[in-house]
Amino acid sequence: MNLKDRARKLKSDVPALFLALKKKETPVIAKIFAGITIGYALSPIDLIPDFIPVIS
Repeated sequence: MNLKDRARKLKSDVPALFLALKKKETPVIAKIFAGITIGYALSPIDLIPDFIPVIS
């Protein structure tokens, strides 16, 4: 997946995450994981290096 495809997917996923985070019915643990995922996606630091073959 190239950068253009990722940007397009992120553009469609952000409103869905925003709506899920606003809903009272969304469990707290789901909100926490959504926040961690957004933070990792937007972070310039690579927390999981690409050279680890088991995770990649």
